[in-house]
Amino acid sequence: MTPADPLAQLRDIHLPEPVSPWPPGPGWWALAAVLLALLAAGTFWLWRRYRRNAWRRSAQAALAAAHREWQQGGDQARYLQAVNAVLKRTALARFPREEVAGLSAERWEAFLDQQWRKAPDTGFADLGFGVLAYQHNSRADIEQVSHLSRHWVAQLGDSRC
Repeated sequence: MTPADPLAQLRDIHLPEPVSPWPPGPGWWALAAVLLALLAAGTFWLWRRYRRNAWRRSAQAALAAAHREWQQGGDQARYLQAVNAVLKRTALARFPREEVAGLSAERWEAFLDQQWRKAPDTGFADLGFGVLAYQHNSRADIEQVSHLSRHWVAQLGDSRC
């Protein structure tokens, strides 16, 4: 016996299972590998840059400490000697020793002024910086010396490493 309506015997349409997001396709794996490599390279670059500029951070901290000490104690000659020593150490870290080690007085001022990327209105030579620390009762503009020395260190290029 045959039923009257053959369409009643049909079953509903079965849809396939939805596509699983995991595991991702090969293109996503390649993209993840490239992004991971870029992240590693960027981290390595930042770490090297941080290490390369240790001399700059050290010099800036020493200049700030000398300025704070001057503000508390007011010994101008001691401050100027400290700034001169910091600038000399910085120059020795940044430039070849043969070029910097023997410089003093006017030659030292000229060297400092030659290293500016963009020369300021008043340089170290204009202040007589090379001999200020060794003059008794000098009338140095401490704020100008502080400004010049901080900006001189900040504007120097990366180290030779």
